[in-house]
Amino acid sequence: MEPWRPSPRNPMDRIDPNTFRFHFPNLLYASGRKLCYLCFQVEREDYFSCNDSDWGVFRNKVHPWARCHAEQCFLSWFRDQYPYRDEYYNVTWFLSWSPCPTCAEEVVEFLEEYRNLTLSIFTSRLYYFWDPNYQQGLRKLWDAGVQLDIMSCDDFEYCWDNFVDHKRMRFQRRNLLKDYDFLAAELQEILR
Repeated sequence: MEPWRPSPRNPMDRIDPNTFRFHFPNLLYASGRKLCYLCFQVEREDYFSCNDSDWGVFRNKVHPWARCHAEQCFLSWFRDQYPYRDEYYNVTWFLSWSPCPTCAEEVVEFLEEYRNLTLSIFTSRLYYFWDPNYQQGLRKLWDAGVQLDIMSCDDFEYCWDNFVDHKRMRFQRRNLLKDYDFLAAELQEILR
């Protein structure tokens, strides 16, 4: 019998407002936040226009026998949805945690496979930013042409409007940007 492997799954359309408020704030240390959420938007360009074609949310899947990080879920899903490499794609991710070294390496390999794709990553928090391996993973993404930045107030509001099932509740920035300045400076230092 073949061992279990994470399979691509359909992304969620939207996340709950309380989930967003708990998992996305810019925090230096985010105790109890073990899940990673990846909100994505894929724009497909053709010769005549740029069309928004897909968007959604992935969350990491954690099983005792196999893990599938949110980034891996997206990459697997994308390969199934977009098997052709003759179109140009702009992909944007809004992550609750920056990629781990393994995911960073897989994303770099993915970008080598899909040379017709640009990727922008806006992350709320830096995962183990003091660890040289995690720093190296972020630098590899940067060197591969990925735009990396810490989520700003505008990014949070965009996510709220497009990826959160807010039921017409107004966006409130309260507590979302607590450690923004430190994280933005730290990311710039890592990418030097």
